[in-house]
Amino acid sequence: MDIGAKLREARESKGMTLEDVQQRTKIQKRYLKAIEENNHSVMPGEFYTRAFIKEYAQTVGLNPDEVLEPKQQQQETPAAVPVQEESEAPSRQERSRVRENDRPPRKERKGIPYLSSIIIGLIVLAAIIVVVFIYAGGTNNNNENNSANQQQNEDQVTSPESEQESGNDTADQSAESEEQANEAAEEEEAQQEEEQTEPKLSVDEEGTASNPVTTYTLENAGDEVTLKLSAQDGDAWLQVGDGNNAGNVYTGTIADGSEAVEQDVSDLETVSIKTGFARATKLEINGQELTFPIDNDVQTITVNIKK
Repeated sequence: MDIGAKLREARESKGMTLEDVQQRTKIQKRYLKAIEENNHSVMPGEFYTRAFIKEYAQTVGLNPDEVLEPKQQQQETPAAVPVQEESEAPSRQERSRVRENDRPPRKERKGIPYLSSIIIGLIVLAAIIVVVFIYAGGTNNNNENNSANQQQNEDQVTSPESEQESGNDTADQSAESEEQANEAAEEEEAQQEEEQTEPKLSVDEEGTASNPVTTYTLENAGDEVTLKLSAQDGDAWLQVGDGNNAGNVYTGTIADGSEAVEQDVSDLETVSIKTGFARATKLEINGQELTFPIDNDVQTITVNIKK
């Protein structure tokens, strides 16, 4: 049974709907449905896929490590059965030759010389007919080739006005093709520049142990970088620092459901966020969500900011 089927069966056995799992895990319903259908192409990344599956498994009472443990199946290929070659029986020609050798020699017939003369005459007549047909066909081909060459020469004779019009049409087509090529190149260059400037958040290292530290990198961050702090399903104690000094940017407790706190960290190259209740802590940097990899209350996230 695959991972999605295990999770769906466990959920249904507990009488839970996808909305119930969404409310408990805070994972969007479309991601939960994709996990059950084993459609990981819609997920935001492999790291998030594993984290969501673990959270889903814990919610429906399964062991996350057992759910994610890969299973390998070995298939044995049956040994090839040797094919025995059948001994070839004597051919009909060989049997005929043996019977012919066993027969007594025949007596020479008297009409053989006359029959040979008739056959030779027929062969000569056929050769003459073939030569006549070849000669006639060659003459027809020469006439057809002469007619084709004459027609080709007539087609090649054009007036100076026709040649000038043809040259103008060719120049117009070349200019239009060059203009289209330039437009396509400009569009491709603009698309590449847009892709290069789009912010990209990636996981460098996942936190482990009792006090895990997870490291992210935010590329193409831009001139303005905003860190958004909020709490959901509980109060979150937070301590934000510049990577060297813990809490020198922000320290405080955010109440459940209260207005989010935004911090401008545009001048920092590294920002670290430590929480005392990870499950209730919600973090975003420039609109991209930062998630905690394991189910520990105390965790730290460090983000390296690259302009």
